[in-house]
Amino acid sequence: MSDRSCQAPCTLRAATPGAPVGMDRRAFLAQSTLAAVAAALATACGAESSPTGPGSVNVTVTLADYAALATVGGIARINGTATPVAVVRTATSSYRAFSMVCPHAGTTIGISGGGFLCPNHRASFSSTGTWTGGERTSNLWEFTVTANTAAGTLTITS
Repeated sequence: MSDRSCQAPCTLRAATPGAPVGMDRRAFLAQSTLAAVAAALATACGAESSPTGPGSVNVTVTLADYAALATVGGIARINGTATPVAVVRTATSSYRAFSMVCPHAGTTIGISGGGFLCPNHRASFSSTGTWTGGERTSNLWEFTVTANTAAGTLTITS
């Protein structure tokens, strides 16, 4: 009986370069397809990576320049910094500052209602910088804020 008339699945040898010896064509194609799909999904969904940290910040801002900070709960994006920064007024004379760089993939997030939202992955964060939904990631990076109520200024440092 010749090899061409065998009923058992034939194995690939030199016919498929790179295929392990003894792996049949169907198994090779199935494994190759699974690897390609996994790679495409990892790229589309953002493969696990280390969180993106903010750059350094050292800026003093005048509160009167940001109308949103006139009331408790107000959020304003600060101008004049290389790293995008948002300030939240948490009490009469208390403020918190957060990097507006999404910790998942480095996208600049936006102010949305009483918190923040990443436009790329829909990760949402509360006004305290805590992740609340969407793409799973860490909380926002927080900067140190020193308020000088007499001068009406905030100094934000990293």
